[in-house]
Amino acid sequence: MRHRGYLSARERAARSRLRKLLSHQPLLRGGLVVMARVCGKQGCKCTRGEKHISMYLSVRMQGKRKMIYVPRQLDEEVRSWVETYREVERDIDVLSEACTERLLKKKNEARGEKKAKKGKAR
Repeated sequence: MRHRGYLSARERAARSRLRKLLSHQPLLRGGLVVMARVCGKQGCKCTRGEKHISMYLSVRMQGKRKMIYVPRQLDEEVRSWVETYREVERDIDVLSEACTERLLKKKNEARGEKKAKKGKAR
């Protein structure tokens, strides 16, 4: 493996952040959804229009969408986990973009070598 010096500063920073996030932070791939619901109890405020507000985590599990209730005491923690996943996703996008640029550069270099070889053969 080559030294990381050949990588751009942006790519090195993204790799470093990813390493820290993945080794030290829990993460959840999903979205937070606020829902207003009616409980159905007679005389409850929700029957008069003041619905109960609750937080759910929307995730895909085994190919199906699942809504998981998030208790109020876990709200901030779960938000943090979802945000960590989003940070990881952004850093992966940075790395993928850098690798795509490297691929295109190598492809162009290979194309140039082919043209140079054809020119010498004539």
